Amino acid sequence: MKNGPFHQGEIAVQKRAGESARARANGAVVKAEILEGALSFIARQPLVAVGSTAGDGSLWASVISGAIGFMRADDPHAVHIDLSQAAVAQGDPVLENLAHDSRIGTLMIELETRRRLKINGRAAFENKELVVAVEKSFPLCPKYIQRRKVRLAADPERIDQQSFSAGVELGLAEVELINRCDTLFVASSYAEDDNANIDVSHRGGNPGFVLVDSSRRIRVPDYSGNGMFNTFGNLQLNNKAGVILIDFSRQQALQVTGVAEVLFDQEDSENRTGGTNRFWTLDIERWQRFILPCSEVEFLDYSPFNL
Repeated sequence: MKNGPFHQGEIAVQKRAGESARARANGAVVKAEILEGALSFIARQPLVAVGSTAGDGSLWASVISGAIGFMRADDPHAVHIDLSQAAVAQGDPVLENLAHDSRIGTLMIELETRRRLKINGRAAFENKELVVAVEKSFPLCPKYIQRRKVRLAADPERIDQQSFSAGVELGLAEVELINRCDTLFVASSYAEDDNANIDVSHRGGNPGFVLVDSSRRIRVPDYSGNGMFNTFGNLQLNNKAGVILIDFSRQQALQVTGVAEVLFDQEDSENRTGGTNRFWTLDIERWQRFILPCSEVEFLDYSPFNL
């Protein structure tokens, strides 16, 4: 991070949104190592959102679940993910992607307390572990996170593989999942070369906050956040993105990869953006729908910040 925590795409969006001063203030927590107080937080998490890139350059957002303790950070410089205690959904390409391209974005998110920690870096397979060498890490605000208790499914290996489906145009089942969704993760990167970090970020809202514009496009409002604009900054320089939309109550996920566009100064008569007048769209190139290997134990409440 020779040039500070932000690249030119992030700086440009911060300036356009009038958030430069707040971004600089919040950017002070961005480090090249994990804050010491967050090491124990990592070990308590039952899931991690992951951003990766496939051999064809497409970006994917994924979720890896595990028994409590399947992740650990013995020091501030590396996260160890024990794959023998972890589960990945049938058809999710995340491990194959990381074997091809070591760049990884991760988001540890404790849904029941609305705490989250972002860690980006490089991944390597060592024995039965996925080891993430930390290059960038920082905590994030609790906004728009729905509180729920989520745990690894009782027997994730027995999930029916026939539940997997894929396509290029959204069907009725996919649209219904999107309409029920209150949580998604989006993967982005400011460039396709080996020097660029991959980022994965959270977006949340009440069910229906994600809009289906057509069978090949979804649209998401951009609420007021921490002012750093990691995702939007990346999309200024590289419009590829991946999204995973989750319906925790039905243990379903929809994984989408495609081309994103940031929309500023939009008409918003229904106040879907909370006054930012910003949206982003994702033109779908491919989608995959599958059962998650984790399940919702208890739903607690929606975020008080939701519109």
